[in-house]
Amino acid sequence: MEEQLKLLIELQEIDSFIRSIDEKIESLPRRLEQFKHPLKEVSESVQKAEAKSDVLNKKKKEKDMELDEVQDKINKLKARSSEIKTNKEYEAHIKEIEGFEKSKYKMEDDILSLMEDIENYSGYVKEKKIKVKKAEDDFKLQEKALEEEKKKLHSEMEMCKSKRGDFVAGIDEENYDQYMKLLSRMGGVAIVPTENEICLGCNTNIPPQLFNDIKKNDRIFTCYYCKRLLYFKEPVPSDKESGEAPPSS
Repeated sequence: MEEQLKLLIELQEIDSFIRSIDEKIESLPRRLEQFKHPLKEVSESVQKAEAKSDVLNKKKKEKDMELDEVQDKINKLKARSSEIKTNKEYEAHIKEIEGFEKSKYKMEDDILSLMEDIENYSGYVKEKKIKVKKAEDDFKLQEKALEEEKKKLHSEMEMCKSKRGDFVAGIDEENYDQYMKLLSRMGGVAIVPTENEICLGCNTNIPPQLFNDIKKNDRIFTCYYCKRLLYFKEPVPSDKESGEAPPSS
């Protein structure tokens, strides 16, 4: 194979690999974001439960104050019982006390119900906080793993760039400029193989005579349609064509 063509093919392989590494590095924040979702979800559920618990505690505090006020009124009414002179006044007085005591019993039931709800929410919050801790630990593990992966990818990138420089040094300036323009314009693919008189870059037919010339791999040709650089790569024979039996299952 013509040396310049060979170098360009190998350069394309390196550039494609560098591109794939760059895409992986760019995907890391999105991958980390996926692990944030469970943590965010369970944290929000804890915040809602704590807010609900605060509301219940506030209601209980208000009910406790109301209960104290009613109890104080009952105590004062009972203290005045000895001052009542007539049966009619006494009956009215007793009814007033009974009315406040009914309110008291209702408040006590409400407070008991609130205490039960508060206890339930307290247990729920504790349970959710355990899940938050686990989600935080899982997130930190994933964050560390992705950071290690990022370092590894950057290391591979530097090695590839160093290797790339060695290939570029052997390529003619004109060929390299043409390659780089195509690389930028054609989505990172400047040189492609041909197969059965077809450019595998744009799937356009190649004239038979040109295809025969390309198969020699002794010159650099370009596709009439997409302008990519072309070369011929021997097809890998199938097991049937090579006479080899397929591996047994």
